[in-house]
Amino acid sequence: MTVQRIQVNPIQAPQESAVDFGAAITNVDLDNLTDKDFAIIRNALYNSHVVVLKNQQGVSSRAQYELTRRFDPDASTYGHGKTLDVKKSVLHSDLKTVPHQPQVQIIGHGHYDEYEGLKNFTLKHPHHKMFHKTAIPEKDDLNFTRFYRWHIDAALYKLNPPKVTSLLAVKVPVGRRQTLRYDDGTGDELGVALGTTAFVSVRSWCKG
Repeated sequence: MTVQRIQVNPIQAPQESAVDFGAAITNVDLDNLTDKDFAIIRNALYNSHVVVLKNQQGVSSRAQYELTRRFDPDASTYGHGKTLDVKKSVLHSDLKTVPHQPQVQIIGHGHYDEYEGLKNFTLKHPHHKMFHKTAIPEKDDLNFTRFYRWHIDAALYKLNPPKVTSLLAVKVPVGRRQTLRYDDGTGDELGVALGTTAFVSVRSWCKG
């Protein structure tokens, strides 16, 4: 059997887009990642800032954690050094913790019979009205949305910020799209897929 080599290709943004970062990587086996494979991923991430590892159906939470930790082997915790099982966390209602890999959190929407050791659980996708002073009117809520909230995955206290963060798309919404409203007085809007996560280049933002 021929083993395909890892391929790294820049993400092609639409012509009208100012996005100049991001790369897609194919032919990666995260459950059997070699040092050579990781070196390619690491180089791509540090040069492209965001990388998408394509066709990773069935990847375990363990493999996701091991990939993330490989960037910083001395790190074994996240956030403030506590798991998000703590009821006081502002994110507690949005997440479920993987029992055998507590560094990995599950976010989504709907009821699930089983996933990674969790059984008979329900997820509720967070809504922008939780953090915004004003919300999109109920009559427009189906077709329009806003960014939930801007954040960086960092503790900002005694712990150093993480070198990387990772997201694993297990089940992606399909079908219709929404229009994202900035609602900042500019009238700017952006067509987005359901459940979109936006990544922002601070370098581009600072250029104005």
